Amino acid sequence: MKEVQNRVRIRFVGYEKLTIHRIQNFGEDLWRSYRANNRVQIDLGEIDRATDEIVFMVRDTFLKKSLTEVHRLLKVHLMENEAVIDIEKS
Repeated sequence: MKEVQNRVRIRFVGYEKLTIHRIQNFGEDLWRSYRANNRVQIDLGEIDRATDEIVFMVRDTFLKKSLTEVHRLLKVHLMENEAVIDIEKS
């Protein structure tokens, strides 16, 4: 049975107020959290080009745990009220 992948899109609302560097720093921390995890696909090059959203792929069985980490990092970066998380099945 093939495991379902989910596309997680973190959109930053009011990103004009945020600096691009804050968004990229958040993304780099997210990448560091998952770089050795084969259940998450996240591209550092994409993060370095991010201006208003960060997208990564995660296996269905790891989705809840990955979202917990996303929320934790949003709080660390003081961005929890500036992000909307969308999840799409691939």
